Amino acid sequence: MIATIHTTVTPIPSAGLAATSATIGSKTLKVFLRDPQAVFPTLLQGVLFLLVFRYVFAGAIDSAPLTYVDYMTPGIITTTLLFGSSQAAVTVAKERSAGFSDRVLSMPVARAGITLGRLAAQSTIVVAAALTTLLAAFVTGFRPHAGVCELVLALAMLVLYSVAFAALFLALGSAASSPEAAQGLAFIAIPLTFISSAIVPTASMPGWLAAVADFQPLTPMIDALRGLTQSDLIGVDQTSLMAALAWSAGILLVSVIMAVRLASRTKALN
Repeated sequence: MIATIHTTVTPIPSAGLAATSATIGSKTLKVFLRDPQAVFPTLLQGVLFLLVFRYVFAGAIDSAPLTYVDYMTPGIITTTLLFGSSQAAVTVAKERSAGFSDRVLSMPVARAGITLGRLAAQSTIVVAAALTTLLAAFVTGFRPHAGVCELVLALAMLVLYSVAFAALFLALGSAASSPEAAQGLAFIAIPLTFISSAIVPTASMPGWLAAVADFQPLTPMIDALRGLTQSDLIGVDQTSLMAALAWSAGILLVSVIMAVRLASRTKALN
């Protein structure tokens, strides 16, 4: 008589979306905080730009009816979010190069949670950088002239920008061929910053350059934030506000879809 042995294989439970997001987000924040070479440039870059433009160029730029510090602060804060988010591309590429992404993907995790966790962590980092810059702006003379509702909406827009920019660079970093290539992606923040209304009014630019500045995403984002923080003096430009919301939502939607799909690749970078 032959006995038949039956074995039952119990599947390993898959981590849910929330658990995966929390784990990846926590890990990303811990790695960032343990790296002074990442912490200090990210948190202080915006402050440095603020001080340079506040005290070197203020007398040369006509920003009436606003003081120059009130004019430029929304632009500096928005570009701080953009430059700070570019670090996300490098982080993702380094994780792929080191094989970390492969190890995570080999586990029973919600793959969308990988991107959402990274996105939450990177957004938190750049919002902290923006708030640091805002504090420095207050010290150097920035004062909002707006009601509570406008200021709350301005803060909400700041968070929306941070999430959109972080998602963009997560997608670009996931598509990069190497950490070095990902690092080079930060270059796109430079023309976007200086060919915009961040530092000078676009009306002061040559006509063709002003057209370029007015039809790129950063200008309506900055103009909307400026209008919300200075609404008592210049009002809120509804066109800029709607354009800023549309650009942010579009960048966020497309970038998250791309980042989730690219994050599912299991091939490590060489």
